[in-house]
Amino acid sequence: MAAQFKNLVTEIDTTGSNQTLLTCPTGKTIIIRTFHVANEDGSNSAYFATVADSSINAAARPIFEFAITADATATNRNPIVLESGDSFGIQTSQANQHVILAYVILDTGTIQRYRGVCIQAETADATHNIVTCPTGSTIILNYFTIYNHSGGDSTDNRIEIVDSSTSTTKTITDGSILDNKNAGFTQAFVLESGDSIRVYIDDQPMVIYCSYLEIRNPVIRGQ
Repeated sequence: MAAQFKNLVTEIDTTGSNQTLLTCPTGKTIIIRTFHVANEDGSNSAYFATVADSSINAAARPIFEFAITADATATNRNPIVLESGDSFGIQTSQANQHVILAYVILDTGTIQRYRGVCIQAETADATHNIVTCPTGSTIILNYFTIYNHSGGDSTDNRIEIVDSSTSTTKTITDGSILDNKNAGFTQAFVLESGDSIRVYIDDQPMVIYCSYLEIRNPVIRGQ
């Protein structure tokens, strides 16, 4: 899997709408390792980081919100994966925002492949399946986040893992998510073939973003 490490150094001066910064080329995969924002405006600024998942819907969805005071900086270190045709962007409330992205561009693999999914869940009081591990593969989850975009605090939400081999469902984390805030994890969870990650949401809409590595299982020789 060929890898080319790259950067993007730019400035955002348009406020109030999503500004696409990076789109993944056909046949490639991009992993954004970090993005750094310096607020060089004289006022505090609010931001949305967005992903447009071309396999689901071309619309840019906010995956989390952050804020930077005047003349301060912020850095995101959670891995954001863009597959072919997907885009990453930022919306800001103030101009003069200096943005630096550090990312790697890969040939899309067949034996192992980094993947990302961005879903807007629009049914409240319901469970939504996010990722199911395909037959013959193993998935390593890297980053999972639920962004509350409902307009109010949400009190009863869960992330669950389903073990298909034993028909067992267990909770990874549950609880409240404040308006315009996130809940999730940045640790590794493994899904075997048929296993899945799903979420129950109390209010809607919620934007769920997940990045992971999918590996085709090797043939194991007899002992």
